[in-house]
Amino acid sequence: MMKKTLIATAMLATTSVAQAEISGNVALASDYVFRGISQTDNQMALQGGFDYEHDSGIYIGTWASNVSQDFFNPDGSNDPQLEVDIYAGYSGEIGVIGYDVGYLRYQYPGFSDAGTNEWYASGSYSADSIGDFSLSANYSPKLKFLPSDQSAWYLKAGYENTLPWYEIGFSAHVGYSTGDAFDVSDSDRAKGDSGFYDSYTDWSLGVSKSVYGVDLGLTYTDLDLSSDDDCDKDYCDSKIVFSVSKSL
Repeated sequence: MMKKTLIATAMLATTSVAQAEISGNVALASDYVFRGISQTDNQMALQGGFDYEHDSGIYIGTWASNVSQDFFNPDGSNDPQLEVDIYAGYSGEIGVIGYDVGYLRYQYPGFSDAGTNEWYASGSYSADSIGDFSLSANYSPKLKFLPSDQSAWYLKAGYENTLPWYEIGFSAHVGYSTGDAFDVSDSDRAKGDSGFYDSYTDWSLGVSKSVYGVDLGLTYTDLDLSSDDDCDKDYCDSKIVFSVSKSL
């Protein structure tokens, strides 16, 4: 995978700007919710990123957000306040079918032990009359941001469409977090393993509207964790998140 990423980067470096597209984004949100769990302790998040995509379908990018240090810092030994993601992949279309495969690295300056590698693949189907459907799978050999040294899968189904009123966008998703990192018993913990007791499902419903070049979003998100021991405080409560974003 590292060799593939390096080759992709070299290919991008030798192409002209006319054959590629550079884009950026910045957002302010009332919360940063990731797979149903607040990463900012229900506080505001400032986020942004950049993408570089070649006509061939190869892309690289980065994205960052503030996070709550308490999320990773139960005993005061670590102090991450920022998440920085780096990713690279390949996407394309075959008729109305889209596909995307790639690699993602989650990094947390101030707490290197939480750095996590993830591989992903997704497919989508688009039709003007019914909207866009997507299915995706993410796999991590060690889900260290949980924290866990066990493997994990995140499976997701999504839907997007534009409502017939005032060009309001609608989106919905259902995700499922599972794998060895989500099947850790008390006896496993006694042996030093870490992770969640249970697999869980998260879901969201959202609407969006573009106003004078700025995108406004409102999203309801929730999950079904069966054990309070898996997610303390109110990180895992249902939430309504408001966001203001701008493409650059």
